[in-house]
Amino acid sequence: FFFQAEDGIRDYKVTGVQTCALPIYILELDGVVNFGRLYWHITPMRMVDSVAVEAPDANVWAEVEVRTGIDPVPDIYYEYTDMGTRVVVTQERYQNVLKNQTSNITNSDGLGGSVTLSVRPKPGIRAGIESDTENWTFWSFPTTESGNLLNLNRGSYLQLKVILHSERFDEFARLDSLWIETSPILATRVIGEVARLDEPNPIRGVAEVNMGEQTDFLYEIKAQFGLGEPGFDALRINTGSEKAEFKGLTVDGVAVDPIRAERDGSTIVVELADRVTRTRNPNIQVHFAAEVFDFARTFTGEVYNVGSADLPQPVEGGDASEEVSTNGLRVLASSDEAPDLVQNLTFSSGVVTPNGDGINDELSISYSLYGLPQGVPVQIHIFSLDGRRVASIEKGIQGSGPQELNWDGRDDSGRSLPPGMYLLGIGIDSEKQNDLQMRPVGVVY
Repeated sequence: FFFQAEDGIRDYKVTGVQTCALPIYILELDGVVNFGRLYWHITPMRMVDSVAVEAPDANVWAEVEVRTGIDPVPDIYYEYTDMGTRVVVTQERYQNVLKNQTSNITNSDGLGGSVTLSVRPKPGIRAGIESDTENWTFWSFPTTESGNLLNLNRGSYLQLKVILHSERFDEFARLDSLWIETSPILATRVIGEVARLDEPNPIRGVAEVNMGEQTDFLYEIKAQFGLGEPGFDALRINTGSEKAEFKGLTVDGVAVDPIRAERDGSTIVVELADRVTRTRNPNIQVHFAAEVFDFARTFTGEVYNVGSADLPQPVEGGDASEEVSTNGLRVLASSDEAPDLVQNLTFSSGVVTPNGDGINDELSISYSLYGLPQGVPVQIHIFSLDGRRVASIEKGIQGSGPQELNWDGRDDSGRSLPPGMYLLGIGIDSEKQNDLQMRPVGVVY
């Protein structure tokens, strides 16, 4: 495969493997920017008589992860002091001067045996490497689709991890191009924190709620500005709840009416009456209600300018004000018992009649998924009344929260099921196994 680097095409020969990882490069940008969608293009290739040729039917794909930073080194390097504690050192010193730690030395005891002595860490010995979470984000979730929005924080450095996959040893992918949208930042930083309305200063320092229960929240943001940064006039909060409800807006503690406040899917959208800028920089506090379906839910947010082509800027967790003391955007949810992963299964009708007359041609299936740390594959399972599974239909990847699927009365091969009564359930691939929550449905022609 090939990678376009600054010094030209780099060629890596791969033989007899199914997965290949490209070297990881840190790219320095012209300044701090906001990031948008990530795009790439690959060409499927195949070896034919020892010659690489394009093969559109080759089963190959790319998987990409990204992280961003505001300094050139994403890790922190440590050296031991003469007291056995650690001190930060440069990457160059760590890699070129310091030695690997040897914690034990084994010597002869003079009696035909041996004795192991512990050596206290001392200067000149490496004391480990940690990720610089203050200046660098964590790696994004791997994406296999070009054009996805990765919700990356602002940054002046970008690091990419590209893995090319193949199902056959003689097929591979050529990475032709990879690019990402950028635009100038709206503010130096936008800091946010979230808490329960009735407990803005929780004892444990984090908002805790009952899973699946509608809860009132405060979401406070405060911006930091440098010269020439334009500011913003709108805010989006991703709640993860289709029942989220906007309840109020305060600016520096005073209740005000926004130009627009509405729910768009699971996102609360608030358009401010006045732009937040360097010279007018109040604390913004949004009051909303939402359900939490994950054990740990991060209420990600972003600010933007209505009608502008500039990319939105993510809200970063931190200390936005003294009124709220969570210093972050994460909420923890608990349940008295381990919750079933699939709950609240309902159908739009008791029957599906796929005869093309426009009435009940498809069954709308609603349910909620609970406690999933990430998206999982979802299937519709259909059983006959004697317990035989007659169909399992893949429906893609879904995460925690309210979901909806449609079923047209056909099996996984596209054949119409015979008229009769069936049991329909939602199944997911998860480490935690639970019984299917099923409901009866009739197929009628």
